Order: sequence, then structure tokens, then C-alpha cells
Amino acid sequence: MIDYKYHLDKTSKKFNCPQCDKKRFVKYIEKQTGNYAGSQYGRCDREINCGYRAYPKNNYIENYNYVTPSTPVKPSYIDKEYLQKTLTKYEINPLMTYLYSHYSEGEVRTTFDKYQVGTSKMYSGATIFWQVDTTGKIRSGKIMAYDTSTGNRIKNDNFSSITWVHSILKKEDYNLKQCLFGLHLLNQTTNKIGIVESEKTALIMSIEFPQFTWMSTGSINGFKHEFLAPLIKRDITAFPDKGGYEKWKKTADMLNDKGFEITISKLLENKENENGWDLVDMLNYENK
Repeated sequence: MIDYKYHLDKTSKKFNCPQCDKKRFVKYIEKQTGNYAGSQYGRCDREINCGYRAYPKNNYIENYNYVTPSTPVKPSYIDKEYLQKTLTKYEINPLMTYLYSHYSEGEVRTTFDKYQVGTSKMYSGATIFWQVDTTGKIRSGKIMAYDTSTGNRIKNDNFSSITWVHSILKKEDYNLKQCLFGLHLLNQTTNKIGIVESEKTALIMSIEFPQFTWMSTGSINGFKHEFLAPLIKRDITAFPDKGGYEKWKKTADMLNDKGFEITISKLLENKENENGWDLVDMLNYENK
């Protein structure tokens, strides 16, 4: 195992990308000093539309030794009381308000209850997507701000509209090991599983196509063995955002050789729309 000198900044701070100039650039930090590497070193989180990434030079500790892999570090957890306290104040939750304009109150409330979606005081009522694993333990909650009228995530250069509950609680030495959003719905009778990138899309697809149990990776890079391992031997259909098909197909081919049963849909890839479109965009487009 190589001991690297630098790691990507784990806070929500973003900078302008050297390539696309969007404020979506995550810089590398030197472990020993806590200082940022050069301004060109980091990763743009616009994986499809930009894809810029540059590693710092000599990103390893001199004279490192290869060692036998040790026991994996255990994930940290959030007390369930924090989740329970957020299952309220839905009248100030912009995402719920937006969904009320498309679905009945009963459908929306049932879906929020099913996925244990919460409301934060941040950003005037942001949505909390809690990540709960198959044992019922809470890995953390992703806090995201949405626009009431469009249902789109608010993207503002003046602040990051995404943060984490454990960061807000100032949990020291917190080991965030994410899991699929919606993973807590997995049980012995769960068979047909739909995988999408966005948490919001998982909620909407759960209303539109309830024959699937919908889960979300949270990002294009979340479609990986670590997240998907609990779903082995289940019937999985994944719907990557437009532009993400090849990346997810490569992962699926590798996992299918190890006993998974994953089909990657080309539904969005075949549409003549811009990269980044997802199933909700397609629904809105088809219904116009």
C-alpha cells in the first residue's frame, strides 16, 4: 500500500476549475501541513462535461513500504435521534413544495417517509438525504438546497449548496463511508432494483415506477463495488445520466463477472439531449 502525501479536500469548499472555469474544482491538500497543493492540482466534479483532473507531483511518501492490507477502517455513524428530529418542518422544504406541484400530497409524504428524507435549517429549509445502511445504521446525511419553482438544485458561486450532517455537527475524526441512498429499503423480498445518480430522481422514480426499488449513487463515481456490494444476486437495472453510460457499463461488466446481475440502460444515451440529463429531465421533456 502506498502512503500518499496529498488527498482531495474533504470539505465542501470549491474553486474555479482551470479548464471550464466553473466553481466546481476540489483541490488537493498536503496531509502533513494541511496546505493546498498548487492551484492546478485537483479534480473538477463536472465529471462528464469537463473531467479535468491533475495530480500533484511526487504524490507519495519517500521510502514508502508495501504492507499487507490491514483490517478496513470501520465507518462512523450518526445517532438516530438526529435523523428523527429532521422528519418535520416539511412546509419549509423547497423540494417537497416542488413535488406537490406534480404529485398528490399523499404520494409525496409517503415517499418522504419511505426514504426518511429530512429538513434542515440550512439554506432556508434544505433537504437532507439520509444514507442508512442495511443494518439501519446512519452513515450521514447529505444536505442539499433546492429551488421551489423548478425543483433544481441551487448552484451559487457564493456558497456550496451541498454539505453533510457530520460536518455541521463538527464530528472530529469522522470516517464517512457512504452507501447508496435508499439502501435501507433492501430486504429479502426486494428483487427489481433501479439505480440512478440523483437522490431526487430516486424519489420521483419511486412514485412513477413503484415496481422498482429505487436507489441513488449520489454521483457518477458512486456506481462502484463498494456501494453496490449489498445488491449482489439482485436484478439491477441502472440508468446513468446522459454521458455516463460507458463509465457505468465498464463497471457493470466487471461486477457481472463476479456474480452481479446488472443491466445498464441506454435510454438516456439514445436521447438527443445534453450530457447530464437524467430520467426526471426526460419525463419533463416527454410530458411537454
